[in-house]
Order: sequence, then C-alpha cells, then structure tokens
Amino acid sequence: MPVLRLLTLALIATASSAALAQDTTPETCGDTSNAALSGDISNLPAYYQHWHWVPNSHLTKTARCGLTPGCQGRFIEPARNWDGAGIAPLSAPLNVSADTIESIGAKATMTGDVQLRKGDLSLDAGYAQYNRSNSTVLLRDNVVLRQPGILLRGQFAQIDTNRGLGELQQAEILSFQTGARGTAERIARPDYSRFEMGGASYTQCTPDNETWSLHADSIALDYDSGRGVARGTSIRVYDVPVFYSPYLNFPVDDRRATGFLFPSIGLASNSLDISTPYYLNLAPNYDAIIAPRFIENRGEALETEFRYLNRYSEWAVSSSYLPNDQSENIDRWLVDVKEEGFVGEQWGTEIDYTKVSDIDYFSDLGLANLAIKRSTHLNQQGALNYISDNWRGRLEVQRYQTIAVVEDPYQKLPQLRLNYQSPAKNFQLEPIIEFEYTQFDHRESLREGGSKVTGERVYATAGTSFPMRWRWGFIEPAIKSRMVNYELEDAQLAGIDASPSASSALFSVDSSLYFERELSINDQAWTQTLEPRLFYRYSEYEEQSDQPDFDSAALTFTYQQLFRDTRFTGHDRLDDANQVALGISSRFINNAAGREVLTASVGQLHYFDQGKVQLPGDDIRKSSNSDFAGQFRLLPDDNRWFSVDLLYDARQGVLNQSNLGYHQRSDNGALLSIGYTFRREGNEFGGLENNIKQGDASVSLPLNSQWKLFAKTQYDFEDDRPVENLIGAEYQNCCWLSRVIYQRALEPDDNSGSNTSGTDNNSAVLIEFQLKGLGGLGTAVTSVLKESIFGYLSDE
Repeated sequence: MPVLRLLTLALIATASSAALAQDTTPETCGDTSNAALSGDISNLPAYYQHWHWVPNSHLTKTARCGLTPGCQGRFIEPARNWDGAGIAPLSAPLNVSADTIESIGAKATMTGDVQLRKGDLSLDAGYAQYNRSNSTVLLRDNVVLRQPGILLRGQFAQIDTNRGLGELQQAEILSFQTGARGTAERIARPDYSRFEMGGASYTQCTPDNETWSLHADSIALDYDSGRGVARGTSIRVYDVPVFYSPYLNFPVDDRRATGFLFPSIGLASNSLDISTPYYLNLAPNYDAIIAPRFIENRGEALETEFRYLNRYSEWAVSSSYLPNDQSENIDRWLVDVKEEGFVGEQWGTEIDYTKVSDIDYFSDLGLANLAIKRSTHLNQQGALNYISDNWRGRLEVQRYQTIAVVEDPYQKLPQLRLNYQSPAKNFQLEPIIEFEYTQFDHRESLREGGSKVTGERVYATAGTSFPMRWRWGFIEPAIKSRMVNYELEDAQLAGIDASPSASSALFSVDSSLYFERELSINDQAWTQTLEPRLFYRYSEYEEQSDQPDFDSAALTFTYQQLFRDTRFTGHDRLDDANQVALGISSRFINNAAGREVLTASVGQLHYFDQGKVQLPGDDIRKSSNSDFAGQFRLLPDDNRWFSVDLLYDARQGVLNQSNLGYHQRSDNGALLSIGYTFRREGNEFGGLENNIKQGDASVSLPLNSQWKLFAKTQYDFEDDRPVENLIGAEYQNCCWLSRVIYQRALEPDDNSGSNTSGTDNNSAVLIEFQLKGLGGLGTAVTSVLKESIFGYLSDE
C-alpha cells in the first residue's frame, strides 16, 4: 500500500542531525520556495497558513506550471535564510539562540523563542534542554523541525543528535514536494531501521478539499525487512469510514512483498463482479498473483498470473478457471502464455499463446472493452529467431483459435525462413538470398473430411543487385530467380496435382534523382526538393492456377506499392510483370525548425503486358495503367499534422480510394483526431463487394485543470449507421480522480465476425475511481480511452 510507505515519516530521521542533506535549488517549473509567491498570503485562512498551503491566485506562473493535474494550489516551503542552511548537518556546527540560556554542568537550558540550527536542520521550540554528555536535546512547547522539503510539528520531542534517534509527540508532518501530510500522537525511532507510530493519520488531499484520510491505531515500520504493519486501519471519506482492516502488512520501500492488492469491483450485464487479488513475492526473479473472483449468476472463479525472469528469458503465464458456469452449465477457462528471450547476441525466442474454453468466453467473462469482445482469432505462436551481421533466420509454429463464425486461417506447423541481409556497399554486387519452408495444416483438411488442401511449400529466391548511390541520386539494378514448390497431402482426393511448382525470373531497375532549391517564405529560409523516381520491373509469367492459396493476398495499392517487386503478400503466387512506375515527390523543409512541413508525392504504374497471375476469384487486369496514387503530409508545427492518401482513376474520372486524417495536440493537453476512409466497390486494387464510407472523430477536451471531456464517434455513411460511439468525463483534484464513460458499439450478435450482417448494438458504462496516494478501483476506463482516443495518455 503506497501511502503507508509515506507514513514512514522517516521524517523523524530527517528531523535529526544525522539526516542527509537535500538539494534546495528551486526549479524553473514547479517552484515550491518563497520565490513562488506572487502576492501577500497574510490574508489567507489560518488553516491554509498553518499548512503553508497557497492557492493558485497567490502563485507565480512557474509555480503553477508544475502542479499535479487537478490541483488548485501547492504547499510553499518557508525561506531557509540562516547561515549554513545549504550544508549537511554532520559537517555543520550547532548554533543556538533563545531569550534565556542557562548552562549548568553538562546541561544547557533554553527558554523563550528557542532556535537551534545545524546545517540544513532547523529546530524551534518554546523550551529546550541540551545534554552535552549524550548529545541529546529535549524540546517542548510548539516544537517545529524542518529540513529541505520536510516540516514536522509537535508539542514534545527528544532527539539524539549523534545517532538520529528519538521521539516526537502530538506530531504533524508535511512533505512539500509530494503533498503528503499526516498526524500522529507519537512517533518513535528506537533504532536506525525501525519507526513506531501511534494514533496516526495520513492524507494526500489539500487543506482546501480534504476528501479522504487514512487512520491507524498503530504503525510499525521495519526498514531491514522492508515491511510495515498497521493495526486498526480505516479509510474515511469526508470523515465517514468506508473501509476497515484490523491488520495490514505493507511495503515501506520499493521491494516487492507478499500481500493483498486493491480489489476490483464491477457491474456487467446486471451482475456483480468482484476480484480480490493476492500478490506472492516468491523470489527475486519470480512472483505470482492469485485472484479469487465472484461473478453473480455464474459462480466462483480463480485467476492466476505467474511471472518468471532468468538470464535468458522473461515469462508471463496467466490462467482463469470457472467451474460449472451457472448460466451456461459448462466449465469456463483461459490459458495465456507470453515469453521473450535471448541466448547470446544472436538467438531469440518468442511465445504468444492464448486459448479459451469456448468462443463466448470474452463476451461473457472478458474485459468491459467492447473492442476486445469483437476479436475473432486468438494467436498461438512460438518462434526461434537468429540474427547476425548478414543473416536473419526464423523458425516458428503458428495456429489460431477462432472465436467467431469466420473462416479459419491455415496453420504453420512449422515455418522456417532464412534471409541474407546485404551490407549495402556502394558499387559492389550484393547477393539476394531468401529461403522459406512451411508445413501448412488446417482443421478442415482433406484427411479430416474437410475441403482444405494441406501440405508443404518451399519458396526460394536467389539473385544479385548492384547499388550505385550519389548525393544527387541513385540507380540500383537487380536480377533474381524465384521458385515455389509444393508437396500436397491427399491431393488425389481433390483431383489435383500433388507437386505443383513454378519459377520466374525477375529483373528490376530502381532509380531516382534529388534536386534542391532554396526558398524564402515570410522571411524564413526554406529548402524545396524535387525527387523524380523511376522503377522498371520485368518478371516472367508462368501458369500457377493449379497451386493452392495458403497465405497470400493482394497488397493494398498505395504510393509505396509503386516501388515494390511484388503485388502479393505470401508466396503462393509469383506475379508476372512488365511495367514501369513513375513517381515524383517534393518536400518543403523549414531550415530553422529542421522539419519537413509539406511532403507531396504522386505516381502511376504503366503496364506493357496484362497481369495474368491472379489469386482465385480475382479478375485479370486489362488496363494499361494504374490509378494515380497520391500521398500528402502536412506538418505546420509539432502539434498538428494532416495526411491524405488517394487513388484516382483518370480514365473514368472517379476517385477509387481516399484516406484523410487530421490530428492535433494542443499545449493544454487537448486532443483532436478526425479521419475519413472511402474505398469504391469492385475497383481494381480493392476487390470489394461493397463501398466503404466511414468517418471517425475523437476528442479529449480539458475544460479546466480539473474537468476533462472525452468523445469518439465512428460512422458508416454507406449503411447510414453508427459503428461506435463513446462519451465520457473526468474530474480530478489533488487527492482523488474519477472517470466515467459510456460506450455503444456495433458487435456481431451471432458470432459471425461480420459488422455488416447479424449485428447488434451493445453498450457498456465504465467507472474508474482513485484516491491519489492510495490506489483505486477499476482500470478498464483508462484502457478504453487509450484505444479510442488517438494520442491519449492518462495524466494522474
């Protein structure tokens, strides 16, 4: 429990002459010294002055800029203007002043405005008695102890100035930097590693808004073990007890320790959902969380998470088990394994495996985020990677669990890839080598009585390139041979060739020129570039209609696609080509800012032959040129950017595709994002059955330092219906925060995985509440906002 750590009030240590010195240099932003004041504070309420609390109206601009989000003021440390205030107590002499000082033998008695200064340590009281024989000082009557960033008050204190041990009674404690403050009937430090407190309270709230506080009958802090024990602990909101625990064991430093974490409480589908996680610190390199969970109308579940770290890898294994779901009368479970590792500098491992008991698991028992409920596949993958100066290799197995009524993808059991990475030396032949072996399997394979062809595929590429690069441009010819070969299982059942194969030679020349000129725009120095680019590609045609389609698809056509050497993903098709790509780009660079303010590119493919090689169901291209592909990027400053991607059919004078986006981040934290996507049905590079016309907009709008509004909408203009709507609000001040959002989204109601048929509108209300310094209930709101609001980052 992080707050109780603050109750360490090692303040007793800092209140001793053995405490460490701290840097008191004021910061340019967030100043907490007297220099932060911009007006007379003598007219502030006495309670504010007692805690040195100053509202924004009395703070300078630099003091306000570093405030914690939602705060309306800050604690200002009084000036430290005595001699030696900037050095450590151990190396400083003891200076004493008082109205009267009487010294008899080993004791010195001081009364009336007693002031003791020892380096940055300050002690004030109405009465003090110093014993030279044991270097202890007794203080009473309005005792005030100060060190940089720390203030303690009390009615009685006894301090061993040599060892830093002692006791303070009827104490008040304040940390100027964190805002943590509290009281205690008694604070004692019996030895260097232990503190004992009685009748203690703590709050992170400010004097202008004391919402909550934590109270404990007694607190013992042991820094040797890194643990604290609190007895009779309660949390009060507006002085009303809302939580009580007779015993709490909590950490007092950053060491991990076994204990309860904050519970999670939710309400979904009119059912109460409570989880009480318990953390197990098993060893320095592994730990676990066990979370019993109660779901109304379903029953009791157990969730676990185990983390393990060694010199080679990092593991996280999670599970959940709900025996005999009372609503479905089945067992529900989840297993999730994540691993990343390195063996030496060249070998790496990856595991990403998730499996659930049934396709409705996430919709019934998952997170409240509707986007997660719309998932259709769960990845089940393991990989071994190899990296050297010139070679990249990867051995992986991959399959999916489909949790919607959609077609299963093929499984890779296994796949081996090996690529040669050229060092790209200028004016030297560079080898091109690529090899891939894959064993494809499917749950509906022919041997299982289904219709899916399975088997092995070998793909290989060998060739060379000759890069020639200058400051004013480049030319890079390349030639290579591609080959694909299959060994198919049960081919006779489908009446197809068991060993189809194909090979194709490819020749390409990529070239570009760079032109620059200096401009002056509004008395600013600019540089404009002009970069024409020509890419010629020829690849042989070979009939491949007898080959299966395991993992290939047509690449989405964009400006970058003009200069690729294939129009397919995967390796089931070796595309034929006799074409040239012509493109031109221009950049406008602000020399002073060193930023590309505007980038514009446009290009087109010109075909000398028809593209005969196609995937099943795709038509053969008959046109002599492609759409014009355009790309534009505008960045007028660091906080705004605008992007446009277009495909324009000049033959018919129609726009086939457009993607527009505008994003803005203001200095006050406001976020605005607007996007629009259009793709015409049946266009050559889309292959769509229906038009797509969708717009989306999201905004995060701070109304002031405490209130913030959120909104997102995604609308399908083609079908005239909303896809997703979200609206929410946040309020926070120095001591608490609350967020609430309402989300309504289009979701398959029949597990079809389609957002165009069999859909329903599902909604969710999510609430997050935090007591700053204590923790909170619920994190789903933050997760949803990060996914829904472009650029959103929580600022608590």
